[in-house]
Formats: sequence, structure tokens, C-alpha cells
Amino acid sequence: KNINYKQIEEIALKQEKNLLKKINLFDVYEGKNLAKDKKSYAINFIFADNNKTLTDKQVDKIMNKLITSLTQKLGAKLR
Repeated sequence: KNINYKQIEEIALKQEKNLLKKINLFDVYEGKNLAKDKKSYAINFIFADNNKTLTDKQVDKIMNKLITSLTQKLGAKLR
């Protein structure tokens, strides 16, 4: 609950400087089915490479790196 969106955005942008073009926060949830000390952020990441089309495998690798980084630095969990 003490983590704010700006922290998430900064870590993501540092982790993937080249292909991460935009991050959108589209929902914040606190309440039923979520522990009182937790907050849920719904975030959309937009990736692009100006020279080629990204494959699912490339995007999955980037997302795994982002999730690992957010977990290690903020204690975030994917829901």
C-alpha cells in the first residue's frame, strides 16, 4: 500500500530503456479480496522497436525482467 505508481514507472523505465515506449496506469484497486496492507495497480506496457517487429518471445523476456525487477525492488507480485 505504501508503493506509489511513480516508483513502478521509474523502475520499469530504467529496466527497459530501449523498447519500452509507454506505460499506462488504468486501474488502482484496494478492497475486497485484497489484504488491507495491499494495493493493486493495473498497468499496460507498450513496447516497440523502430527497426523490426517484436516477437512474443522477446516481449515475454522483457516482461519477465520487469516483473523480477519490480518484485526484488518493491516486493510486487503479479496477480
